[in-house]
Amino acid sequence: MNSKYKAVFFDFDGTIADTGDGIFHSVKYAIKESGYPPISEESLRTFIGPPVFDSFKRELGMNAEQSEFAVMKYREEYSRDGIYRFTLYDGIESLLRELKASGIQVAIASSKPYNFILRIIDYLNFGELVDFISCPLSDKAHESKVILVSRCVEHFEIKKSEAIMVGDRYFDIDGANGAGVESVGVTFGYGDEKELSNAGATYIAQNVDDIRKIIFS
Repeated sequence: MNSKYKAVFFDFDGTIADTGDGIFHSVKYAIKESGYPPISEESLRTFIGPPVFDSFKRELGMNAEQSEFAVMKYREEYSRDGIYRFTLYDGIESLLRELKASGIQVAIASSKPYNFILRIIDYLNFGELVDFISCPLSDKAHESKVILVSRCVEHFEIKKSEAIMVGDRYFDIDGANGAGVESVGVTFGYGDEKELSNAGATYIAQNVDDIRKIIFS
């Protein structure tokens, strides 16, 4: 099938997979180890998408040093027990294979540290489906989504009009807008249509088939 896009960039959490179980488990552990009381389920959901360092500061009022400690504890538990607690969204693997078969490059642009995404890609045997990973290289590298998306454009050496970013939170849409590429906001993750529309998503997708129709329209 034909498409005007030469590359599609995907967020991971809430876009390729429902990773909430592993993330929430690890956040709860980090909060307990940091000596803070439990937070609400609503607050927990806000940890999907943005850098976890920022989320600890925002949701618990931690200073930089406290947040760094919480992130360390979060990474310890996530690496040990949380990383593989996820479920792929229906149809996402088929879409990735369809993109590759059509000659469209695929990238992961995620705030997850690079080594975590690499482990997950290996676990899923997705190496042949993902051409590039744009993620912070370390736990302490808090790179914005604009930087991550822009890096994908530069890597593939394409025009901005030939790329599109797919994500479930306003951070993904902000990243796409800041990098000058179109975006698809998906409502099956952890953001809703209002959040994504207010952020300025080019398109809204209710399911994976909607993403396919947008890319190949």
